[in-house]
Amino acid sequence: MCAPENPVPITAYCNETAHDYDKCRFTTRQGVLFAGLELKQLTTAIGEPQSDARILEVGCGTARFSLHLAKLGFSVLATDPSPDMLAIASRKCAEFDTISFQQAEGARLPFADATFDFVFAIRVLNQTESQDYARKTIQEMIRVTKGGGLVLVEFVNARRPFPKETIDIRLSFGQIEKIARECNCDIVSRSGVLVFSQSLLNRVPGVLIPVWGVVEQLAARVLWRWASRGYVLLQNR
Repeated sequence: MCAPENPVPITAYCNETAHDYDKCRFTTRQGVLFAGLELKQLTTAIGEPQSDARILEVGCGTARFSLHLAKLGFSVLATDPSPDMLAIASRKCAEFDTISFQQAEGARLPFADATFDFVFAIRVLNQTESQDYARKTIQEMIRVTKGGGLVLVEFVNARRPFPKETIDIRLSFGQIEKIARECNCDIVSRSGVLVFSQSLLNRVPGVLIPVWGVVEQLAARVLWRWASRGYVLLQNR
């Protein structure tokens, strides 16, 4: 069983940043397309709703992903280190009694071993303090997952060609696979989105977004290892 030791602090979204999060990212046609690609990765990984499945989202933000799962019939526990984000998420999901919230850091999950059937984190690891914190978060996600349960890890890809300068934490498929082996997990699938990068997407004229989306998804089927965002689905033994 993998268990992190002495994780470093995480920087959470607070105050105005938390309140502006959805507005800044998901109101444009480009943002809507990107969000749709992410949701497709999540729903493909989780499969059909199970009435007794226990699902955990690590770093839920404003609960965009947990809300989507609730609409599909899943029950979710959503965690985030930011009380401001959780307040927004709670209001946003008020009509769904299948979503509950708890303040928690990814590298210090306050749950017993083997608690959940499906654990996921999207748009989280790249925003942590360090690679060490990101690695410990993945270890914690695995620790709280039941034997036979699934863990979906999303990350900014360190191995894509011509990466731009960024303060984001980057990981690689190889690093995720190494953690999986160390934590006694099997690799179920690997995939990626945004082969052509978010920067390029943001420059695509709105009328061309549907065409761009089709091209992006076709490219990602072949070139997923070099996409800007990687996804690895693990199964705990």
